Amino acid sequence: MGRFWAGAGPRGIFGVAVVFLAVTIAATAAEPDTYREKAFEAMQWAMLSSAGNAVQQLGLRAAAGSPELAAIVRRRQDTLALVEDRERKLAELDTRGAVSQEDAAVGLRGEIDSLLAELQGIDERLKAEFPRYSELSNPAPLKIAEVQALLEDDEALLVVFAGKYNVYTMAIARNAVDWSQAVYGAATLADDVAQLRLQLDPNAATNRGAAAIGGKDEAPRVAPFDRFRAHLLYNELVAPVAHVLAGARHVFIVADGALSGLPFAVLVTEPPKGDDTDAAAMRDTAWMIRQFAMTTLPSASSLAVIRRFPPAEPAASARPFVGFGAPDFDGSEAQATTVAAAQTSFFRGALANLDAVRNLPALPQTGPELRQLAAALGVGEEALFLGPRATESAVRRTDLADVRILAFATHGLLSGDLQGLAEPALAFSPPETATADDDGLLTASEVSELQLSAEWVILSACNTAGGDGRADGEGLSGLARAFLYAGARAILASHWPVRDDAAAYLTTRAVGALASGEKPRRSEALRLAMMSLMQDAHDPSLAHPSAWAPFVVVGEGGY
Repeated sequence: MGRFWAGAGPRGIFGVAVVFLAVTIAATAAEPDTYREKAFEAMQWAMLSSAGNAVQQLGLRAAAGSPELAAIVRRRQDTLALVEDRERKLAELDTRGAVSQEDAAVGLRGEIDSLLAELQGIDERLKAEFPRYSELSNPAPLKIAEVQALLEDDEALLVVFAGKYNVYTMAIARNAVDWSQAVYGAATLADDVAQLRLQLDPNAATNRGAAAIGGKDEAPRVAPFDRFRAHLLYNELVAPVAHVLAGARHVFIVADGALSGLPFAVLVTEPPKGDDTDAAAMRDTAWMIRQFAMTTLPSASSLAVIRRFPPAEPAASARPFVGFGAPDFDGSEAQATTVAAAQTSFFRGALANLDAVRNLPALPQTGPELRQLAAALGVGEEALFLGPRATESAVRRTDLADVRILAFATHGLLSGDLQGLAEPALAFSPPETATADDDGLLTASEVSELQLSAEWVILSACNTAGGDGRADGEGLSGLARAFLYAGARAILASHWPVRDDAAAYLTTRAVGALASGEKPRRSEALRLAMMSLMQDAHDPSLAHPSAWAPFVVVGEGGY
């Protein structure tokens, strides 16, 4: 089993990591520190396996700007391909048969061990010579002590891994650590998250200014949200390790599978009171966001990237804001609940299928949203690229290196079931003819080529629900990883399409809080905006988490 820890890559690790995790759980707790350390390592390996093709594409594209780095990355990719080829051949051998097959198996194992040793040497060179690239494109598990050293006194890390039959949670604070397992199968968990996500769809929430139903003394009603189910999730996943989080104000969240598409802000920490359609009861609910400011990380090792290798601060003369949005799409706003529902192939060969891009649902509300954000930051139309100006080529040709806040109010194509989409992408006004410079889709690997120093990158029209309505945040994770590599400090991203008034309120309030004299953490700035929005009694529908909980901070949610 040990050879898989040498850096064999995602595909070779996954099955072994899960098995190793099960063995660790079954082991004696006579040495709890070792027990927890091995469990944490196994959880990280298993979760890294889900990074998929987006990270591989990011690595190749990001290396293009450095011939020396490109050569090392290409050598690593080729060596990894050889490992996978030999592992496949080994799996195909029937070792119960002839002696010749047994000899072949021995030979293949020897080749694999030699290749893994070569991979380890390559990884050590990358880590020494290109540390930021190494951490983002080929992350290695952190030790518990390393995590604790990276955290502030009032911070914690919460890692939740969903296995086939159990969910494993690890909580780490500066002076405490604990973990738990819940008998909560992946299928059941996915069903529960899917039910909550359906109720978080903006079409589920009532129209703004909802009126009372029935008599004049009846309380205003909103669309239902299953707070009991959200409380059940909290009890199973977080409550067993809540004592570790007791002193924390800021919690980093790493989750995989279905959980990666559900903001932990909507989990409920106490048994809910009142009716699930009562706006006042919604506002008084013990949402997890009341206790903690939260930041999403693509992986536990991302904490090392943002803390050890922070990007350069924007210059004092940096432009405050640039926004891209409201692209020219021909599709109806109501033609699909999610982009993935179209089941259209987004690529023809190496370039995007322009017809598929043109037929994406229109986003007319994103224009006013960006104008409000620009006005709040003291800039005008000159900072906006809207409609036919919102193109991929405009993004790639505009100097964005000195922009403090960069916003993309357009479709994020994130779900793995989008046909032909090998990696996540942002969609823009399509050109007449697709070229390598502009085919209407800015992929994660192309994002990694941008030169940024932004304090915030705002992605306000992403949807982590797939074509079947099930949440899956892997695409958002890959896109966020690309922006982090490009130099962004933090990404403010939506998990579902946001109504325009809520999007403008949350983004402008969060950004405004950072410009105040108190200068809170980025995640705390978003938390304050969310709390303020949900407490607005003038519009009962704002009490629904569909309105106040769509955004998460990804990356450096601290100061």
